[in-house]
Amino acid sequence: MTFRNELGRRQFFLLSGGLATSAPHLFDRPKQKSNISTAVPQEDQMERFFLDLGHRATRSGPVASLTDGSLLWITTEPEPPYISKAMWSISRLAMRRSQDGGKSWGGSEILQQGTKDYSLLSHTLRQSSTGKIIHIFVRYSGYDYETGTPEKSLCKVYIQHSNDQGKTWSEAQALPTGERYHGDILSIEQLPGGRWVYPFCFLTNIKSQFAVSAMYSDDDGTTWSRSSSVLTTGGAGFESGASEPTVIALKDQTLWMLIRAQTGYLWESFSGDSGQTWSSAKPSSLPSSNAPATALKLRNGDIAIVWNNHVDSNYARQSLVIGLTNDGKTFKGLREIDFTDFTDDPAIPVQHVTYAYLTETEQGTIIVSYNKGNWSHHNRPMLARISPTWIGANREIVNFKNGRTGWHIINPGPNFSHAVERFVSPDEESLWLEIEQHATNKQPTGIIRSIPLLQEGTIQLTVQVMKPEAFILFGASLLSPRNPNEGSIRIRFSTEGTFIAIGKENREQNNRKATEYIFTSYQITDEIPYPYSPGAKDVLNISVAYQSIKNNVEIKINHGKPISLKTEKIFGLCYLGLLVANGGQIRMHSIEINSINK
Repeated sequence: MTFRNELGRRQFFLLSGGLATSAPHLFDRPKQKSNISTAVPQEDQMERFFLDLGHRATRSGPVASLTDGSLLWITTEPEPPYISKAMWSISRLAMRRSQDGGKSWGGSEILQQGTKDYSLLSHTLRQSSTGKIIHIFVRYSGYDYETGTPEKSLCKVYIQHSNDQGKTWSEAQALPTGERYHGDILSIEQLPGGRWVYPFCFLTNIKSQFAVSAMYSDDDGTTWSRSSSVLTTGGAGFESGASEPTVIALKDQTLWMLIRAQTGYLWESFSGDSGQTWSSAKPSSLPSSNAPATALKLRNGDIAIVWNNHVDSNYARQSLVIGLTNDGKTFKGLREIDFTDFTDDPAIPVQHVTYAYLTETEQGTIIVSYNKGNWSHHNRPMLARISPTWIGANREIVNFKNGRTGWHIINPGPNFSHAVERFVSPDEESLWLEIEQHATNKQPTGIIRSIPLLQEGTIQLTVQVMKPEAFILFGASLLSPRNPNEGSIRIRFSTEGTFIAIGKENREQNNRKATEYIFTSYQITDEIPYPYSPGAKDVLNISVAYQSIKNNVEIKINHGKPISLKTEKIFGLCYLGLLVANGGQIRMHSIEINSINK
């Protein structure tokens, strides 16, 4: 039975950030084309929307593309299920439909309603090759924080179907996993022969530790069997172990599973028998904090993966990226979908962009539903519409013709640790961004930006160092705007000259409460002088040529001799930072990225 939500239809508004013309029908304005030479994407290349229902913390959920051309999107409302038992009965799973590829949405329909015995959280929504829609969700009845064991915790998985494009739904039935408490799942995969594979994670008798297995169905989701494999990743403490897996089929039909862990990387496992058994889990090459990934096979055979490429703390989730791969090893594109800034006040909860759900429209647009904000205080469901050509673009120019777009900053706060930013136009034609320390701040500060993944190619920068000390950093995961001593590659401008250095791999620990978290950082150690000393305020044309397969970088500044260095083995370069310290001041005019996609 489907019930109507009496709250009625709400409007989706476009998120700010230089994309105000991306959905002109919402604002009754004529269409305007974005400048394709800058980082602001063209309309229909990458657009972001958010759903504001007025609830304190609505949670986003799965989105599915249907054969009739519509999209379905499910959200958990009005609060997260773990906030308060007294609120369980008002929790609900609400479904909305879009007829225009996700640009606008109709009113909500209630798929499931909570009771005094359980709250709800939607996990997976996907249409079968036969037209049947499968919806998998959980009924949450509490987690015992004292023991952290399944015997005193309960979160059961349920499944329901629709055979008429989501107009009516079957009664929900329990999925026979054999477990009491399940974690979040963000995907399900159907193989060419029709088999469904549903990876899941469950709480074990090792206190607060999760493990992973999989269910599979050969009758379009009517009956299910469980894999004999149980995958673990070690770990200790609350929300530790192997959890929140995603599964995708590679070209040879081997199944590839990515697993959330606490080691600074996503872990992976493979199945050669369509999900019945799995190899032991091992770390993959993808940097990640203690956060999940989601994978989707596109119609052209590419695999899209969305995850948090941010590793410096247990729940570092301030950058959400999407990449394209064919084999899970090499990528032909990586872009940042959304991000949050760094806080100046440690008492303020860190914001996040995380938990992504993927689908693809008939036109080939990738739709990503995700969450932005803070789980309990201010979380908003987000939706991005992304063109695969934008993800895999070989060339991008970042300048300031459309303002300061896409840069992570430190929000202004009581410590004045944010960089002071101003626009300058030295020749009344070009536009530069200048950053320096606030007069009362004695600590390093700066701004960070995602760049298209560079596994082979060049980065050209045009900068001016107005006052040393200034730094340019490059990294494989989100850099810190406070730390000039961590990164894969660094160029430093000081009163003594110009120096270049490589970050050396170092395993570090940054636990949160009882959860153990160990990650790989790249600490700057030995520097070498660059054989060219620019004059004060000279315009510097910096070339950084990088080859990940050879772990080699070549740096050239103006007319100086190129210097080659061996880097650590990293995933690739996909973040850049400008930092200043000790009264430093630096200007940037532009960045040009040219990659060679294989």
